[in-house]
Parts: sequence; C-alpha cells; structure tokens
Amino acid sequence: MMKSFKYHLKVTCPSNANSYIIYPILLLHHRHIVSFSLSSSQLTSCCEIDQIILHLSKMSTLKTFSLSIGLGNDHKLLSPFFMLQHLKHLKLQNCVFQPPSSFYGFSSLKSLYFHNVSITPKVLLRFIFNCPLLKSFTLIEDEKHLTGCWNSDFVELFTCLPMIEHLCMNSSPLKYFASGVLPDKLPIALVHLRVLNVSGLCFAKEVDLRCALLLVTSSSNIEKITMEMCYTSEVVSQSAMNLIDLVDYCNVTLDRLCELEIRNMANVKPEMDFVKLVLGKSPMLKKVGIVIDNRVAVNAEVKMLRELLQYQRASTNAKIIFERP
Repeated sequence: MMKSFKYHLKVTCPSNANSYIIYPILLLHHRHIVSFSLSSSQLTSCCEIDQIILHLSKMSTLKTFSLSIGLGNDHKLLSPFFMLQHLKHLKLQNCVFQPPSSFYGFSSLKSLYFHNVSITPKVLLRFIFNCPLLKSFTLIEDEKHLTGCWNSDFVELFTCLPMIEHLCMNSSPLKYFASGVLPDKLPIALVHLRVLNVSGLCFAKEVDLRCALLLVTSSSNIEKITMEMCYTSEVVSQSAMNLIDLVDYCNVTLDRLCELEIRNMANVKPEMDFVKLVLGKSPMLKKVGIVIDNRVAVNAEVKMLRELLQYQRASTNAKIIFERP
C-alpha cells in the first residue's frame, strides 16, 4: 500500500517574486497539504495570492493557514478563502475580512490570530460565534482597521467565546468593546480562560482600568496574566485613582493564578492597587515579574519596591522580580 504523505509549506518571501513562483509549483502539487504559511515584511497584495488560496481551497486536508502582508494595501480575501472549511488554525495580518453572506464561520477552528485585519464588529461577532471550538483568540488592531459602528460590548463578545482559554488583545479593540456601560463583573464567567495577555492600557484612565479588572475578576481559573502598560505623564483621573478601593472584591478568587507579569509599569496608584489586589487573591501565585518604565525616577522606583514588599500576599511562595528594562 502506498503511503500518503502530508506537507507543511512555509514560505518567507524576500519580495513578491516568490509568490509568482509558488503558484505554478502548487498547481503541480497534488499531495496533501496540511499547513500553509506565506509571510514577509516585503510581501504586498497581489492576484497570485488569490490563485494560491483558490488552489488550497480544493484541498480538504488543509488545517493551518497563515498570511501576513508586509507592505502596501491590505489584501482583500476573496470567496475561495472562505471555502477553507477544515481550518483549525488561522493567522491573518494586514488583510480585509469581508465574507460573503453565506459564510458564517469555520466550525473546526481552534485558534484565531488577527493583526490589523479590517473588520466590522457585526462580522467579527458572527464569525467567532460560529467557531464553537475556538480556544485561542488574538486581536491586535489599530483604529483604522476597526471599521463600522462599534457599539457592541464585552458581554456580546464573550457570549461568542464560551470555550476561550487563551486571550490576547491590545488597547484599541478593548476600548471599542468598552464603549458602553462596563459592569464590575461579567454575567458570563470566563471559566475556561487560562492565559490573559493585554497591552497598551493606561490605568490613569478609568475605562482602561475597568477593562483589566473586568477580565481578571471574571476569570476564576486564570493561570497567567501578562500586561504591557502604556506610559503616560498625564494626571490620573479621580475616578481611576480610587476605583479599586470603592469596589467590593471580597468574593473574587484567583485560586489558580501562578504568574503575573507587568511591563512598563509606572509609579501610579491604580497600577499599584491592581498588583495589591492580585497578590491578595492568589494563593497559588509563584512569580510576579514587574518591569518598570525607564522614565520612572530612582526615588519613585525605591518607593514602589518598598510598597510592593509590604503588600499582603495570599501565597507565601510568591516571588517578586522587580527590574528596569
């Protein structure tokens, strides 16, 4: 019996010339392809990409697809892309995601990575809602790629992500989903969420602090939290200054949290209060890694460290690593 071979094709293009070469080679390739990746800092949108995707759409074996455009205009994904119905892992960068009305999602998709993908909230929510197996979701966007009217909220978002285990988002989509009224806790607990990674937040602003608190306190089984703060010299708003003091977190538990990492931390009360809250709610915490922003003065650094060491810890094994970049 002849053995069936499966192929993983990863192409890094120094220029678009390689994408012209790949297509005719793929046409001659009748073996099973399970993974395909096309990426380069020099790759631009071109019709050959569509031809490649059309060829791949005829293969029921394709499980992983990655496309990263590096230069020029975003690449608009045409209808053959939405026929890749057996995908389990999808990564897109600098693309336009406008599916036909007949498309609802990829039913087998487990991980989704969107980086500067032009998409409306209606399309995004409908898409992820129809990916019921989705466990890992990364959404890194700048404001120009978040098109349409963003009046959806976190409740709608996480209703669409019942199985999510790994969540990574930056400040732009977080703030868009926080445009409405933010509850102190989600009505739908994120019981499967294990890893949370957020970036670009500024705790001097109430909405940013509320976003972080909402995600953390709704994730009782979280194991690792990573945050990259956005340094600012602006005055901390009064509402953010005392927010954690005014909210009752006595029923919040982070029994499985093992690691907390915060980068670009500054000497502002809301950030210190956040660390204090997590330390007091995490009996299994083993490591707290804090990298302060290099603009923090030495005397402020000493003050921060002194306060951190005085905070009550639910875990006697929690080790604090405090350093500059």
